[in-house]
Amino acid sequence: MTGLLPLRTILILFCALRLAVGSAQEALRLSPDPGFYAAAVEVSLGAGSAGAIHFTTDGSRPTQRSSRYRGTTIKLDRSAVIRAVRFENGEAIATAGGTYLIDEPDSELLTVSLGIDPGRLFHRRNGWFVEGDDPDDPNWNTHREHPAQIDIFESDGTRVHAGIMGFRMFGGASRSHPQKSFSLSGRESYGNKRIDYPLFGADGEQDFRFVVLRNGGSDWGRSFLRDALLTGLLRDRSWTLDVQDARPAQVYINGQYWGIYHLREKINPRFLEDHHPGVDKDSLSLLEHEESVKHGRGNEYGALRSFIRTADLRDPAAYARLGEMMDIDNFQQLQIAQTYFDNHDAGGNIRYWRPDGPNERFRWILYDVDQGFGLHQSDGWLNNTLKLYTADDGPAWPNPPWSTLFHRKLLANEGYRRHFVNRSLDYLHTDFSTEAVTERIESTVSAIGNEMPRQLARWDLRPQTWTYHIDQLRRFALYRPQHLREQYREYFNGGEDRTVSLSASLGGFVVLNENMQVGTDGLKGSYFANFPLTVRAVPEPGFRFTGWEESGAEGDSLTLDLTENRPYRLTATFEAARHPAADQLVINEICAKSSGADDWLELYNRGEQSIDLTGWFLVDGSGKRFVLPKAVVAPGNYLVVCKDRRKFARAHPEVRDYVGELPFGLNKSEDRVGLYAADGAYVNALSYRLVETADSSFTYALALPGLDNTRHRNWVQEAGNGTPGRANPGHLQTIIMSSQRFWVRIGIGLAVLLVVGVVRTLHGEA
Repeated sequence: MTGLLPLRTILILFCALRLAVGSAQEALRLSPDPGFYAAAVEVSLGAGSAGAIHFTTDGSRPTQRSSRYRGTTIKLDRSAVIRAVRFENGEAIATAGGTYLIDEPDSELLTVSLGIDPGRLFHRRNGWFVEGDDPDDPNWNTHREHPAQIDIFESDGTRVHAGIMGFRMFGGASRSHPQKSFSLSGRESYGNKRIDYPLFGADGEQDFRFVVLRNGGSDWGRSFLRDALLTGLLRDRSWTLDVQDARPAQVYINGQYWGIYHLREKINPRFLEDHHPGVDKDSLSLLEHEESVKHGRGNEYGALRSFIRTADLRDPAAYARLGEMMDIDNFQQLQIAQTYFDNHDAGGNIRYWRPDGPNERFRWILYDVDQGFGLHQSDGWLNNTLKLYTADDGPAWPNPPWSTLFHRKLLANEGYRRHFVNRSLDYLHTDFSTEAVTERIESTVSAIGNEMPRQLARWDLRPQTWTYHIDQLRRFALYRPQHLREQYREYFNGGEDRTVSLSASLGGFVVLNENMQVGTDGLKGSYFANFPLTVRAVPEPGFRFTGWEESGAEGDSLTLDLTENRPYRLTATFEAARHPAADQLVINEICAKSSGADDWLELYNRGEQSIDLTGWFLVDGSGKRFVLPKAVVAPGNYLVVCKDRRKFARAHPEVRDYVGELPFGLNKSEDRVGLYAADGAYVNALSYRLVETADSSFTYALALPGLDNTRHRNWVQEAGNGTPGRANPGHLQTIIMSSQRFWVRIGIGLAVLLVVGVVRTLHGEA
């Protein structure tokens, strides 16, 4: 019948209407919003009319036996967690929860609040925070998980996360402390997969599935901050050890202040995937202690141990083979750090991992270093940790023979031994210098100093003990370098001291001992006469190395033999370099967001000669490089550089000239990409900052190939998949020209007004 909708359309509209009504009914909101309040607050629960709402204020999950909400406000005169559930026909169909912190002291810390069933933690027989009847099997040894309402507030009071997460006990012996560590896990089953917020700042990860709230471990009741402090000392870019980000936080449980914790990343396969682009959490092995498999398998590590037990690592071939099985430099850095820290629990706290694959290697993770920096010894800086970590007959704790095996065997290799000594001295001049460590101590202490009186009172701890351990950290920073240096000299027969001064002019840096970069600020340090140093001059992109001042030495790489008793001073000099093909080969189009092709950029040769790009490289804003493989671009032709060759080929089968795999992505809001010749000479560069855009495919394209591509006004942001490997769309020129004509008209108008004004002025004077 004319004018009536088809039956199918009616059904679709009916279902949509029902879903919309259901969604409106299911909405359950707390008002006012959870947060910090100076005085008592009255909370209402906004919801649809269907069903019955039940709520709790003690942190427990509401049931139909909980208090029923009948429209009157819930008055809170002290801190509490409200949790509410709307039931319909006995089924929970909507939930809401939030923390109201009332008349709490001001704090500069991140705040983490938990709402959890009180009995789960505090039941006198089986609560996880209670020791239990059997001392050999206390309740807090559990590995079970329990859902909890989690609210996270920034230091300014903004709630940055809210929802249900999994609560678990965390740690080993530290579980015996009354203030216990725990972890939080995001689960799809909780409807809260992750914490979508950069908890550790812009330079850290941007979201988290797992985090740990750590009580200080073995350092609980002492300084509370050793682990976060010590792992945070690894500042130089040369460090390749995996470490957990850290941030102090105050914790509330069911509205009750629970003290200061350190928020940490949790070490698991997800952590490794997040920190290593290209690594798949489901395709790796993670092990700990002697050979305990946490994830994956232990076959490859078993083969590594067998090899290192029997191999003579003085043999270059055996040492090279070992380097194919493990990242030797990475392992060496672990030994350097633990030796400086004098960490007496390093023998047990060992974690290492390896991505699956035939050519992958084992790497190590630095964690749980609470028992360093004189935790149990007033003069711990005197300890000869070198002997501890190289003993072949140590006790089961702290240094069983299996824990010292790798380092002992590696030190038999002359190159490893020299590198270990020189690298250790590098760090004693920089990250482990008294000045750098003291500065870090004061910064870390100041972050929690104002909060400590409340923390100490909460757990009935003596302020004098905390003050003593903070001073202990300062003393260790002051005395450790000089004593450790002498232990190195004696253990390795280092010989006399030699003063070495290195620096670089603008445009490059010096790599010292294939370890750290020395720039214009320079480095002055004392090294051992019996251990030669290596230096290598490296130009920044757009510069070339021109020589060493104060030296007739040639070449960009030198070995400094320190046997002569004199000061050693070297300055690497650099000059700007521009390639003849600069601005002939240009970046012509970039794709920073594509659902199918992944990131890519397009190079265009607008010159009259073919250009061989072999060995040329691209650099992004973070300094990551991609060296181009063998490739030649003819005049008027294009070369696409993509992040994922397979994805790009599927999305653009028509493009024939492309290379990959680009090791960095292109930021869809702002970034910088530079193209440089093999010798570092400048060719072309593009910096961009784009307006906010929907999360859909778009490209950023040069309107005309002859325009100056370093000027933002010559580029157009274009929706769609772009035109890789061919000319950019003609309509882009129209957009640019229209914009230019507009500004020309504005300019002409202003000029006319100026002339009229001048004429009127002159007429008035006449």
